[in-house]
Order: sequence, then C-alpha cells, then structure tokens
Amino acid sequence: LAGSAVGVTAQDERSEPATTSFTGKFTSQSDVISQGTSTGPRDDGLELTTGIVVLGSMVSSDPRLTGTVTMALTYLIDTNAINDDHGANILATGTYELTNDGGSWLGAATNFGNIDLGVNTQTIIFDGRGGYEGLTAYASVDWSDWAGEYVGTVFPAAMPDMPEPYVAE
Repeated sequence: LAGSAVGVTAQDERSEPATTSFTGKFTSQSDVISQGTSTGPRDDGLELTTGIVVLGSMVSSDPRLTGTVTMALTYLIDTNAINDDHGANILATGTYELTNDGGSWLGAATNFGNIDLGVNTQTIIFDGRGGYEGLTAYASVDWSDWAGEYVGTVFPAAMPDMPEPYVAE
C-alpha cells in the first residue's frame, strides 16, 4: 500500500499536458459556392476537379475549433473506382479557413480514399490566427461514412519546420 501512495503522489505532482484534445464533426448543412471545373474522365481513368468551394461549419468539443468554415478543394478521382456508397479512390488537397468570435484558423488539408481498403481519411493542419496566433491544431477526419467526424489535438506552438531531406554522406 505504501508503494501505491507514492505512485499517486507522483502522478498528482505532474503538471497538466500543454496540449488539448478535441472531437467534432462537419455539419451536413453545406453550401456549395462553386462546383469547380472538371477535366472529365481522362484517358488514364482519372478526373481532376479544381476550384470547388464549399461553405459549412465545424462543431467541436473545443470551442476554439467551432465555427464557419470555407473549404477550397481540388480532387483527383479514379472514375473507374466509385461505388454507390459514395466511396471512391481519391486524392485531394484543400485549404480550410475556420472563423469564430475568438479568431481564425487557416488549414492545409490532404485527403486519401480507397474503396478496397474502406478508407477515406483527411488530415488538416490548422495555423491559428488572431486570437489563436501561436497555436497549431492537427485534425484527422474520417469521411468513410460521409459524416465528417474528426479527432485532433491543439498544440501551444507553431508547426515545426519540415526538415531537409537526408543526404547520405
């Protein structure tokens, strides 16, 4: 029992984590501002659509990540690999701007979907602006059921710089 008491004391003395976790989802009430421009199916079976703009909202357990979001998106879809459940083999990039009364976030997103693997995931790295300056939020979105549910972490620091590629000596 004495060892248990020491363990509890050590845990009590630790400070709270600097990071905070959040969960959330995109609302289904999205307004498509621009359908974008499509190349149509190409000879390789891929279709590129650029200039898609969607206005929606995000609702998060962390109020700093709740607000109106404008998404500018580019999709590359395998037109031979689309199913009725809205799944597709897809690569996408996007820019997200999330705003609320406390400030805003500018996010860079990448998306990967694969029907055979049953995945459609997106990563968004948000850079805090205004009242959120100096914060970075990392979100992982699950689009596999088109609910747009996500989990993430807010870090009280800027995203580290990308390292230079390793060059063997």
